[in-house]
Amino acid sequence: MSEGNPNITDLSDQNRPSKLGERYSELYDNQWTDAFEVLTEKFDQDDKEAIEVLRIILLALTSKKYGNNV
Repeated sequence: MSEGNPNITDLSDQNRPSKLGERYSELYDNQWTDAFEVLTEKFDQDDKEAIEVLRIILLALTSKKYGNNV
């Protein structure tokens, strides 16, 4: 019944939108915050510089996993 039906969410799909949102939220709450603090406190970067470094890292990791389609 759900196969091929875009209106029914496949709860076993680990890449469904709600799961992706949950993973990015966890990434922000945990690793992103820690990395941001290290960049700003130990490497004396301002907020914009630290955010740009983290953005580049996130894009690199995403493109490595999913290809250059990001």
